[in-house]
Amino acid sequence: MATLLNILDKILGFDDMDTNTPPKADPAPEPPVIRKSFAAKPSKRVMETLARIDELDPAKKKEPEEPSAQVGETKIRYSLKFDEDVEIFVKWQSEHWMATFQQTLLHMIEQKGMSAPEFYNAAFMDRKLFSAIKNNVNYRPSKETAVACCFGLKLSLRATERLLRTAGYSLSLSIPWDRVVYYCLENGITDLNDVNELLYYMGEKCIGVKL
Repeated sequence: MATLLNILDKILGFDDMDTNTPPKADPAPEPPVIRKSFAAKPSKRVMETLARIDELDPAKKKEPEEPSAQVGETKIRYSLKFDEDVEIFVKWQSEHWMATFQQTLLHMIEQKGMSAPEFYNAAFMDRKLFSAIKNNVNYRPSKETAVACCFGLKLSLRATERLLRTAGYSLSLSIPWDRVVYYCLENGITDLNDVNELLYYMGEKCIGVKL
């Protein structure tokens, strides 16, 4: 019997395999090189980009004045009894249910085909923070963490707005930090080193790294 098995192993090509050696696991992805310092003066390219970001500031755009309210115009307010209010809210909630930030994030990571280390390294996030998010379905991240996740996933501006909405956030062009993030997402700048370079020269807080 042993001889027959040896012959079969040889035919199938198993005779040269070392059965005592466990298979080697795939090597872990190399973490990205995080830049923690920038030049004293921004390059010409960065200066031009900062100028375009500055143009997004709504305060520097003249908005048409809204027509004043007509004399005698009133706003109608509706009041509901408590029981009716609760019933309407329950119905509204069932019709407008939204996945949590954690559920949406994990789904997006899966859709992108990324491993956990690939994701949290690209998002400049440590493993401990990622584990905290993964193990809590109702985890509510800071805005910086939520935005870092968007860059880690290399999301479009539209997909970013969707993910941020699940955490209760949005991007405002009136806020300089948000303006840089918005510009980068709109123009496909997803490497956090490049994003942080623009934030640094704008005098704003960098994402996922202390300078």
